Amino acid sequence: MHFCGYCGKELSEGNPCDCRESIIAAEKQKNHTAAKEIKAAAAANKRQLIIGAVCIIIMIIAFIRIIIFLFSGGADESVVRSTRPEYERPIENFVSAYNKNNSEKMMKIMLPSDYIEQLRHDIGSSEDWEEYISEFNENIEKEKDRLELVYGKNIRLSAEIIDKKELKKTELLEITELYEDNFDTKGIKTAYKIKVEFQIEGYDDYDIDKHWVYVVEIKGDGWLICPKGDGYNPGSYIGLDFDNPDSDENSDEK
Repeated sequence: MHFCGYCGKELSEGNPCDCRESIIAAEKQKNHTAAKEIKAAAAANKRQLIIGAVCIIIMIIAFIRIIIFLFSGGADESVVRSTRPEYERPIENFVSAYNKNNSEKMMKIMLPSDYIEQLRHDIGSSEDWEEYISEFNENIEKEKDRLELVYGKNIRLSAEIIDKKELKKTELLEITELYEDNFDTKGIKTAYKIKVEFQIEGYDDYDIDKHWVYVVEIKGDGWLICPKGDGYNPGSYIGLDFDNPDSDENSDEK
């Protein structure tokens, strides 16, 4: 047997009381349940909107990547850079340094850091170092002046790696001895012989030359270009001409 909690009236099984208080309480409960359902539905709709917005953003990004891929000749440059082998980076940095007449950057690309630090110390003050570097920068500018007579203004260098070879034991020994004898550097981990297609271009004309360049991985310094090449000597830009030991260290000849 059941009784109303408001008026005390005896109630039959399953039937609510019809007193005023019971009717008001039932109505409040009904409104409360409806409000909860509305709130839950709104939250669900919000989640669906967020998911939909995220999907749209992902689709837009994917579409942009496709456009970049198509209009850049089939490759996103940022992806190419991130997947480029580390031993190719010194070539890219060398080209950048040449185009900016930056012989100090060339030094960092070719010479072990300990050797550069000792060289700076031996030269003396920062003013003396700047003067020392400026001489090599001027040599690059003079070379470009000569090239402008053939190819026109705004000389630019570019490079493409077209082949790579493991060094023979005799070649690796030669490179190892070069670093030990000239830079007092040991700890060569790996070395490759890379064939590079260099293109020099001005406003009027361009030319392409292919050269073998050595790249060396040195413990603590990473990958460097060896200043001595095979028919091409990058070190000449910073006063190192191993194929012509009698040449002037500051010669502006390539």
